[in-house]
Amino acid sequence: MENDKLQNFLVKQGSNPQKSVKQFIIGLVLFLAGVALVYMGIGLPSFVQVLGLTIICIAFIFAIRGYIGIVSNRIAFYRHQAKVNKERFKNIK
Repeated sequence: MENDKLQNFLVKQGSNPQKSVKQFIIGLVLFLAGVALVYMGIGLPSFVQVLGLTIICIAFIFAIRGYIGIVSNRIAFYRHQAKVNKERFKNIK
């Protein structure tokens, strides 16, 4: 797997799953705060809703970065396990 560019990319993206989960949770909390601002902005001036939409966009970026890290970690693990199992059970057809 030394020359496997996809595996190297996945390992790089998913190298810190705790950080990825933290980013995802921050994105989720910011998203909920943005939705709350949009909902509360119905009776308030429109800049509150614009602020809420801006926070939702920022939250989306945080959540996507975290989710990509989480998924990359899992895919890299399964790809590694598949290679290990292939070597381990190479005599079985």
